[in-house]
Amino acid sequence: MNQNLKHALNGIFSIYKPKGITSRQAANQVQLFLSKQLWQTDQPWKLKFKDRVKLGMGGILDPMAEGVLVLGLGTGCKQLDSYLKGSKEYIATGQLGTATDTYDADGKIVLEAPTQHINKHLLESALNQFQGEILQRPPLFSGLKMQGKRLYEYAREGRELPTAIIPRQVTVYQSELVDFDPIKLEFVVSLEVSGGFYVRSLIHDMGQVVESCAHMTRLVRTRQGPFTVDTSLHLLESVNGVDRADPRKDETKLKAVLDALVQT
Repeated sequence: MNQNLKHALNGIFSIYKPKGITSRQAANQVQLFLSKQLWQTDQPWKLKFKDRVKLGMGGILDPMAEGVLVLGLGTGCKQLDSYLKGSKEYIATGQLGTATDTYDADGKIVLEAPTQHINKHLLESALNQFQGEILQRPPLFSGLKMQGKRLYEYAREGRELPTAIIPRQVTVYQSELVDFDPIKLEFVVSLEVSGGFYVRSLIHDMGQVVESCAHMTRLVRTRQGPFTVDTSLHLLESVNGVDRADPRKDETKLKAVLDALVQT
């Protein structure tokens, strides 16, 4: 074991999670890469869990989402709770005229509605209804638990929920309608929101407010706490790429992590 490296791997940093993988998969890939460097082994997946680098997440992004994902190493894991509860910024794209069961493009279309009456002013008015502290109903396809079981498990099994989903208080600090394409029926919003906020629920709810329907087609988290897209490490594109066996590339990626670590 590289003892010097073990002592250095404490703190918080962020990576850019690409779309198409879960946040846990992204974190696991980073954990295996760092464990490989710590133990100087080409087979880090064979290490016992207790021997791997201690790594935690300061929030979750859905598989279809991309952007800033805050990670904690070693003692930094104790500070992650503040990032879960703290404010975040997003850029989201919504598609008008169709709604899905998941509120995003990964779901099945469950409703189609007219869109001819929708214009930019109507969308801006709808967005303005979601300002400050609001009550938001989380989507059925979410990781929230009800009676010890996650909501998405009920949905996938086709089972009725034991109780209704209770709306939660969340906060919209800032919002803006960035773009509206009347031909493609797409709109883009930028948001600064509190922890626990579901952006796809907002897109879904905006569709209802304009007397139509909508689902989210793209989501980018652009900031979480002090971490932004520009300061986040693009590790995953190369950790699993063709340069995986190149020790010089590994050293470069490891140095990038150590340089980016915010000590706690």
